[in-house]
Amino acid sequence: MTTHWLIEFTDELMRITDDLDQTRAAEFVRKVYEAGREAGHREAAEGGEHSGW
Repeated sequence: MTTHWLIEFTDELMRITDDLDQTRAAEFVRKVYEAGREAGHREAAEGGEHSGW
């Protein structure tokens, strides 16, 4: 069975930080996911490629 992406990344974030509980870490991971998803949709609609860093 595969671990759900939200649990996987929440657990990883909690391992690398000292002051996040599971709820706050999950909220942050979900916020980052949604921002990335929206950016991807916007870039696809504009016909552009990933802008990168």
